[in-house]
Amino acid sequence: MKKIFTSLCALLMASTMCMAGYTLRVLTFEDGSEASGFEAMAGVDNYVSSWSEMIPAEQYGDPILYGESGMGESEQFYTWYDGGNTELYSELNEGYGSYAYWSGGEAISHYWTENYESYGTYEQQLTAYRPGSNSIETAGGGHNGSNHFCVHFGYADNSGWGLATVSSIKFNDGVARVIDHVWINPTTYTYYCITGGNELTAALGEDGIIWLEARGFASASDEEPTETLTFRLFDGQGTATLDWTKWDLSSLGEIEKLEFSMYGEGEGSENGYGLSQPAYIAWDDMAVRFPSADPDPEPEPTSYSRTGLTAGNFGTICLAYNVNEGDYSGATFYKVAERNATNVVLEEVTSLVAGEAYIFEAIASEISCTYSGEKVNTPATATTANVLQGAFETTTIPSGKWFLKDNKLWCSTGTQTVGANRAYLTGITPAAAAPVPGRRRLNMPIQNMPTAVSNTADTQAKVRKVMIDGKLYIQRDGSIYDMTGSCVK
Repeated sequence: MKKIFTSLCALLMASTMCMAGYTLRVLTFEDGSEASGFEAMAGVDNYVSSWSEMIPAEQYGDPILYGESGMGESEQFYTWYDGGNTELYSELNEGYGSYAYWSGGEAISHYWTENYESYGTYEQQLTAYRPGSNSIETAGGGHNGSNHFCVHFGYADNSGWGLATVSSIKFNDGVARVIDHVWINPTTYTYYCITGGNELTAALGEDGIIWLEARGFASASDEEPTETLTFRLFDGQGTATLDWTKWDLSSLGEIEKLEFSMYGEGEGSENGYGLSQPAYIAWDDMAVRFPSADPDPEPEPTSYSRTGLTAGNFGTICLAYNVNEGDYSGATFYKVAERNATNVVLEEVTSLVAGEAYIFEAIASEISCTYSGEKVNTPATATTANVLQGAFETTTIPSGKWFLKDNKLWCSTGTQTVGANRAYLTGITPAAAAPVPGRRRLNMPIQNMPTAVSNTADTQAKVRKVMIDGKLYIQRDGSIYDMTGSCVK
C-alpha cells in the first residue's frame, strides 16, 4: 500500500548505567526504585515508604508542603533521601521563620498538561507543561514517559524581596561527587506568565531573558559556589524550553551540594521587586557518577513502546535497532519512497531498519516493537529520496525544517524540538512559496478532505488521489479524472 501527502501548497524537492571508569546512578522518583536507605517524611512524625506518598493532593496549600495550619511549621517536615542509590537529600528551605514550600524547596509531583492557559496559576504550581493532553494528567508526564518528577521553587537575588537562600540538594553521606546531568522542563505556571503575564508580571518582552542557574559547592558548609552554570530557559526572541531537555552539569566538578536558582533580564523579567516571573522548574532523572573499577557493560534494551496514541493519527519513529516483520504491533509503518513535483509518496514497509526514520499510522493506542540485531549509534542522515531526519534523543529542529504534529506539518522557527526516537522532515519546500517559520503548510485531517493522506491499493499502484488548484482528482495511468469519473485531462 502507498499513501500520498497532498496539500494546498504541493510539496517539492520533519536507571543505572555503566560508563568508562564510573557508574551512573539515577534519581528517578519512581515507586519501586527506593533502595534500602530510602527515607522520606511527608508530615510531622510521618515517615513514608514510597515516592507517591510525597506528592501533595492539592498543589497549593496542601498540609505536607504548608503545614496543618497552612502557614508552615517550626520544625522541618518535608524531606526526602535517596539513600543506597544516589545519596541525594533535600528538605524545604527555612524562610520567614517557618518551613513551607513558599520559602523554596524540591516537591515531588506527577501533574502535567499542555493546557497552560487553563492551568497556569499558582494553584497549579506543580504542573509540568507537556504536549499530549488538555486536561491535568497524573501519569506519564515525567522524563521518558515516567510518572514522577520534582518541581523546584525558589530564587535568591539582591533585590531585598527574593529569598535570602534557596533550597539545596546535597549528598547526605558527606561525599562530594560529580552530578553528570539532569533533565529539565517548564511548568504551566511559569510558561503562562512568560507568554501572557498576570497581575504580578508582564509577559516577557523582546529583550527579556529568563535564566536557570546551577550552583555547585565543593562542601555543603560553603557559602559561595565553586562553579556555576546557566541555562537559557526563555527569551523574547523565540527560545523556549517546552519539553524535557537534558542539561549537562558535569563541569561543576565534584560537589557536595547543588542549588538551583532563577533570574532574568530585560522587559518582563522583573517588576521592581526582583524576579517577577514564577521561579519554578521541573526536573527529573538526575544522574550521579560513582567510581567503578570494572564497570559492567550497559544492558541492551530488548524492546520499545510508545503509549497515548490515537488510532488513525500519524507520527514519526526512528529506532537504534532493527525490528523484524511480525515483531511489532499498534501501527502501520511507511518509508518515503518517492518525492515528485506534487507529492511525497509513502510506501508501506513490514520491518524497520536500525537508524532509518519512518512515518507510521497508529492503529491502536500503543506501539510495541521487539528489537533485534546490533545497536546503531547515529541515525541515518536524510537524503534527497528519504526526507526524514531521525533523532535518538530530544533534538532542536533547525529553522525552516518541518515537523509532524496533530496530523499537520509545521515549519520550525528553530526553537522547537523533536523527541527521542522521532524524526523531522528536511529538503522539502512548498511549491508556491519558500518556508515561512511557524506557518502551517499541510493540513491532514485524514477523513474526506482534499488535504488528506490518501490510500491506493497495491494492485492499483498507478492510481492516486491528487490536489490541483484546491480540488481533489483521481490520477490513473497518466489521465486525470474528477470525482464523478469524468476525464478532464
